[in-house]
Amino acid sequence: MNADDDRRDALAHWLRKEIASNPGTLLGRGYQATVHRYASPLGEVVVKRPHDTFPLRQLGLAALRREQQVYERLENVPGIPRSYGLVDDHYLVLEAIDGPSLRDHEPHLEDRERFFAHLFDTIAAMHAAGVAHGDLKRKDNVLVGSGERPHIIDFGVATLKQHPARTWNSMRFAWFAQLDVNAWLKLKYRRNMSKLSPEDAELYRPLWLERIARWIRIPWQKLTLRRPRQRWRQRRRDNTPP
Repeated sequence: MNADDDRRDALAHWLRKEIASNPGTLLGRGYQATVHRYASPLGEVVVKRPHDTFPLRQLGLAALRREQQVYERLENVPGIPRSYGLVDDHYLVLEAIDGPSLRDHEPHLEDRERFFAHLFDTIAAMHAAGVAHGDLKRKDNVLVGSGERPHIIDFGVATLKQHPARTWNSMRFAWFAQLDVNAWLKLKYRRNMSKLSPEDAELYRPLWLERIARWIRIPWQKLTLRRPRQRWRQRRRDNTPP
């Protein structure tokens, strides 16, 4: 047994005991899993676990196994949280990144150009490793770490490039990779695409996928009152004492 096996066994033993007695700090609930934060022997970690009800449980387990494959591809990419593995084939344990989301911290960025340059480097390295995120338009999926270094999280809908690549997979990966680049540009320019620099304009290629998503997203946001709910949550955060 090597050091990595010892670490995984120790982490699994700790996690089983901890979850039985401590619910941790709830960070969020998604369609696939719930996310909690814990103080572990390895430092602060994020634990993703599938929902308990069937069939959501089976769907969540499959999603977590696939997400672990993503993190294995991205093991050496700066700006990606480290994965400690899928414990007991049930809990995905990830390094916790200290820092606010881009949604919360964007108005306070000290060097916006540097931040987005670093974010682009991470996206390019991610694509070179064969992973396309597919949902970078959500500012909550980008965290602002120490020294204003960007970190990308939540690879639940990511696309993996197969080896050897097949035609459909190659096309799908190319679409999702372009979605990532387009999302980066929209974040950088606050969706004001008329202000793209000549260099960035060469990177922008609108996709029909984005048009379809927009047709669905806008009515759905109005139906679910998403914007008012976001403003309400922001006001609550702004009024919460430190």
